Order: sequence, then structure tokens, then C-alpha cells
Amino acid sequence: MIEIIFVCIFVCILILFLFYKHRRSELEIIQLEHEQLSDTFSDILGELNPIVVRGISPPKGLTHESLQKIPRLANFSVGGQPMSYILEHPDVALSAGGIPTIAQAGRAELAKELSIHIWADHVWLPQFSASTWLGGLVGCMRTEAVIGGLGMFRTTAKYTCLMPTEGIYTLSIIAKHSESFLPTAWQYKYVSSLTLNDTPLVADLKFLDIVVRPGTMVCLPPHCIISMEPTTKTFVAFAIVEYHEPITLIAKSFSQN
Repeated sequence: MIEIIFVCIFVCILILFLFYKHRRSELEIIQLEHEQLSDTFSDILGELNPIVVRGISPPKGLTHESLQKIPRLANFSVGGQPMSYILEHPDVALSAGGIPTIAQAGRAELAKELSIHIWADHVWLPQFSASTWLGGLVGCMRTEAVIGGLGMFRTTAKYTCLMPTEGIYTLSIIAKHSESFLPTAWQYKYVSSLTLNDTPLVADLKFLDIVVRPGTMVCLPPHCIISMEPTTKTFVAFAIVEYHEPITLIAKSFSQN
């Protein structure tokens, strides 16, 4: 009897893994207004295409003005400098290029300090958990707060949402068939910065560019290689809001983003 239970569990995990690994070879950008989410969001999520949602309210707190009003974060380390210094000299965060100014654990900590995780649980968890049959039981959110840009990384969550809170970004999504053209050390490079010196096949790289700004959210399926490059020279920041289920939490635990 125990053997049968273990076999059933193994089969279920295998099915979930195969569904997780599935990825579309060609991506189509779907655009929605915030008012349309309640009617179509759950169905569209299952198509595994990038979804651009306009007219959303981004999480509060992750702006230049708000951070200046939170003295307890004045010494929070951003690129080796205290937050107070970065707020006075935002160009320092931009000078890092695509290399994160804050490590992943620090980005999650900053999001927690700004209560972005509570906001995500309240606003977005019901939306995402309704899209899968397991969501109501095991679905959960993970959040990060990013200051500056973020070079190429691979999405691991079941759904990864990028929400600028200040400044304008270019979101670049590498086409699946072009990933083999990337250099070996592609992580944390901006797509636009790649040259012939990085990879002889740079001219063959295919990617989608989406301009995103506060009030716009882009929701991405797993396994996409993306980068978020600022287009302005002032203070810029965005939130990463991820919807996870057990198989994606395991995948994220092995991620170095």
C-alpha cells in the first residue's frame, strides 16, 4: 500500500515537472487593461505568453520620495553604499550596468521592509491562484525590490511580474531559439550591450523589447531570459512579484538571480 502511495506521489511530481518545463517556442505579446483582468486573466495565463497589463497601481514605498521618508532604511546597503547616498546620487546605482546593486536576498529583504509581500498577497495571490488547480492549496508569492537595472536572468517562477515604480525601463526578452547564441557568461549583461566581442553570433540574436513604466506590469512565464535596462538617468526602481507553487520554489532555490 505504501509503495502505491509513493508511486502516485512520484507520478504527480513528474507530471507537474513536465508541465513546468513546457515553454512556447514563439512568444506573442498580449495586452490588457487592468479592468479586463477579472474576466480574462486566468485563461490568458495558461497560454504562457508575456502579458502587458496597463493601468495597475504599483506597490507603494519603492520611490525616491517615499524612501527619503523612511529613515530606518537610510543605511540599507545598495551597491556597497547606504541608501541615503544612493538617493542623493542615483547615478551610482546606474553605473553598475546590469549587475545587481542588491543581491537577491537583499532585494527580498527590502521588499519585506516596504511590505510589498503583504500587498502582493492581498492584491495578486487571489488572481494567480485561481489560474491553476493547485493554486488555492499551495500557491504563494515571493517579492523583490530592485533599485537600478538588472541584466539578463532566467525566470523560474510559474509567473514573474515586473512592475516599475519609478523611471522607465526597456524589458528585453530573448527568443527561445536564440538562447544558444548568447555568450557563456551572459548573466547580468544587458541585451543591448552585447557586441561581437561577447559572441560572434550577436547579429543573429532575436529578442523582444517592451518599454515599461509605472502603471504598467509585465507578467512572464517561466524559463524566459530577460533584462530590465533603465532608459532614464534618474532614480529608477521596480518590483519583482512572483507566483510560486512547490515545483517552482525548488527551481528558485537553485537559482542565482
